[in-house]
Amino acid sequence: MNVFVAGGTGYIGNHVMDTLVKDGHRVYALVRRGSEQKVSNKHIEFRYGDISDPASLNSTLDGCDAVIYLIGLIREFPSKGISFELAHVDGVRHLYTRAKLSGIKRWVQISANGVMPDTPDGYRRTKYRAEEFIKVQDINYTIVRPSVVFGEETDRSVNFVTTVKNIIQSTPFLVPVIGNGDYRMQPVHVDDLAKVISMIVDRPSTFNKTYSVCGAKSVSYNDIIDSITLRYNLKKKMKIHIPAMLVRTLAALLQHIESFPVTVEQIDMLVGGNTCGDTYLFDELGITPKGFI
Repeated sequence: MNVFVAGGTGYIGNHVMDTLVKDGHRVYALVRRGSEQKVSNKHIEFRYGDISDPASLNSTLDGCDAVIYLIGLIREFPSKGISFELAHVDGVRHLYTRAKLSGIKRWVQISANGVMPDTPDGYRRTKYRAEEFIKVQDINYTIVRPSVVFGEETDRSVNFVTTVKNIIQSTPFLVPVIGNGDYRMQPVHVDDLAKVISMIVDRPSTFNKTYSVCGAKSVSYNDIIDSITLRYNLKKKMKIHIPAMLVRTLAALLQHIESFPVTVEQIDMLVGGNTCGDTYLFDELGITPKGFI
């Protein structure tokens, strides 16, 4: 199958494209000129364009059978034109318009676990709106809602494990934890997620369905810190629990500064947890998901 991937230059995207190639698909990656070095697989063919510029997409999908939309922001900078609305909603609309003109009938939308229409945070709200848009189009869609994605460190992109590892190493004696750290997550391994996406791209039984995709079991954030400390043989440190409301207030004042490490939305999503409660899609595909670290 000829598969077009939007958002393939990131950590998850590279794993997805590698798996697609291994599974025998021909892969075309949407890239901006100068971003080619972010893709390490030499079997990937580049299609140049930008989802913020519909005219640049005119010939990008020629000869393709399916689209995988992986583009996602974890933080927006509206003053630079980097927004959830553009990445999650407008980008889908622009690319779908081109896909329709190219006769493409298959679309895999990578969303996020826990999306909802009435949330105050823009990340999950715009991800939900993208889902609702693609559901009413004349195309065989599958929506995949992954939990937090983890995997081994690479030099291609920062991922969840490296982010937490950096937090652990950021201070000499204490590990800062927002809130009590008991909120639970169900991290899914990037290789498992990539295999799911590759397997469903041409699987009719998954057409017009929405799946949450989580790992083997839920773990608390405190457990995640302990697991990463042990896995990478880091110095074991005492956790210092900082009231979430205090951090939230500070973030509300300083999140407009690009170097400030966290936003109010990110804090709310973190302490709100991220679990699924089932492994239905893994069962359907015959995949045994990996446990965390």
